[in-house]
Amino acid sequence: MESHPNPSGARTKLDLLYHEVLGEVAGLVDRLENATQSLDVVQKHMQSMADAQQVLPDQLSRHLTATMEAAAKPINQHTQHAIQTMLNDTSNRLDTLTRDAAQYASIAHLSARRMALIAVTVGGAAGILGGLLAGLALGQILIS
Repeated sequence: MESHPNPSGARTKLDLLYHEVLGEVAGLVDRLENATQSLDVVQKHMQSMADAQQVLPDQLSRHLTATMEAAAKPINQHTQHAIQTMLNDTSNRLDTLTRDAAQYASIAHLSARRMALIAVTVGGAAGILGGLLAGLALGQILIS
């Protein structure tokens, strides 16, 4: 008897082999689809990160400008207040100095007038006295 292989048995082994290979291929296809989906998600995430990085300098610039303005505003106000206070103090001191200088100028003017009056009086008295002495001397010369 010739033994013929069982066509159904061989076919079954082949079917099992096909099913095993197809199962492996199906598993690989599923893994590839999952990897593709994961890559799509990663690509979308990377695109959103790239978009965020492009917007980031503008946002950082606006935030930095706002922070600098917020920090500079109290400093500017404090500086202006300090300058105004200093100017008010200086103005008060200059007003006092001006009043004192005017008072000293008035005193100096009165003193100069008094000294001029004294000088005129002394000069007049000296002139009169000199004239009298000259008259007496001339009278003495004429009498002798």
